[in-house]
Amino acid sequence: MKPGIWIITYLFCLLLASCRDEASSAGGKWVESSFYNIQTDTCTVLLSTILADSVATSGDSICQIGHYSGTTWGDIQASFYAEYSVPSVSLNEESTYRFDSITIIMSPSGSYLGDTISTPQHIYMHKLTSNMALDKDGYLYNTTSYPYEATPFATLTFKNQPVKKKKLELRLPDEFGQELLGLMKDQSIYFRSQDYFRSYLKGIAFVPDKADKCISGFGVSDSSMYIKLYYSQITSSITNMSTVFTPSSTLKYNKTVQDRSNSILADIVPGSNNALSSNKTEHQAVVQGLVGNYIKIEFPHLNNLLLQGDMVTIESAMLYLYPIDGTYDTDMPLPSSLSMYTLDDSNVAQEAITDSYGTSVQDGSLVSDKSVANGTYYTFDITSFLQDNLGTFGMNRQNLMLMLPNSEFSTTLSGVTFGDQNREHNKLKLVVLYKIYNE
Repeated sequence: MKPGIWIITYLFCLLLASCRDEASSAGGKWVESSFYNIQTDTCTVLLSTILADSVATSGDSICQIGHYSGTTWGDIQASFYAEYSVPSVSLNEESTYRFDSITIIMSPSGSYLGDTISTPQHIYMHKLTSNMALDKDGYLYNTTSYPYEATPFATLTFKNQPVKKKKLELRLPDEFGQELLGLMKDQSIYFRSQDYFRSYLKGIAFVPDKADKCISGFGVSDSSMYIKLYYSQITSSITNMSTVFTPSSTLKYNKTVQDRSNSILADIVPGSNNALSSNKTEHQAVVQGLVGNYIKIEFPHLNNLLLQGDMVTIESAMLYLYPIDGTYDTDMPLPSSLSMYTLDDSNVAQEAITDSYGTSVQDGSLVSDKSVANGTYYTFDITSFLQDNLGTFGMNRQNLMLMLPNSEFSTTLSGVTFGDQNREHNKLKLVVLYKIYNE
């Protein structure tokens, strides 16, 4: 390369402390050069946890039921509420029918929290005492409450195998099935329409045992969480028959109750404007579905990069987020991916962070290499984001939001706890390569 052409030199870690620093004089001896490429991993990044006011969970195809307690996320109870649909059935008045049994069929979704293997899980089924209804926006939420009878009419006891997704069929009390069959044989008005049926069976609340130590996810559809009534038609021969009661496609929702008093999030207050800094949570920030936790990421001193030269451009920026050791294991598996969005100055989500071509949404896919320190992490290419925000301030400055993918945020309790830059281990890292030009 001829001397008159730009000399490009790579200088590493030349910033003294962070993007807050005064303009660096490093590289000043290259007086004949106009351009410099500099890499730094000391730019200041702030994390905070936000708790959503509520999460819309109605109509979801997955429910979570159970109880779990831990020092990181606190005490969590997850219940499921559902209205059941009246089946279309017509029994022969001249035949005799005999009740055989009644069961509920539950198909594990594969998601879980806690130890589902060591001890049995218990779920209590209560009849609702009032009908459910969607709000004016058409939703039910994780904070919605409906009353139910104090005494459960059924108790389910089982050991779940979420990874194998082994279907469960659990017996319900004979009295419940005999009553339903009697109404069917009598051609009761309750079986003429859904409006009549929901006045008889307003719905069922599936409530966990507070002594349990796990939460299990189940599919909710025509093939899971449905009730099956077995009976026989007796004429000159015996014919085995069955009728199914499926959960409503809309009037169903997950309810969560979380006691954070003994967790790092003890001081969190719901609302997008109530971000809780990681400085107040032992330098940790939390993403978790269903309860509504997500992370806000800020770059308060980004513009100080502009002090490094007459002209500054960001060439690349990679953000590495490390889950904190001890906050995840086989009982608390990490989510396989995360979603990242831009936030405006009111903490309202805007656009998803895409790849460098702007075509595919990044998912921060989990990398796990147990053979090296800090081998478990999520990474995002935020080059375009920092390029767009370099030089902005006030209401024009954007931040980032990190959360579970939409398909999991309202259907699972999966989560991850990250360390900020002030932790000794598992602290986040932002690697920025930028170019400066001096006249």
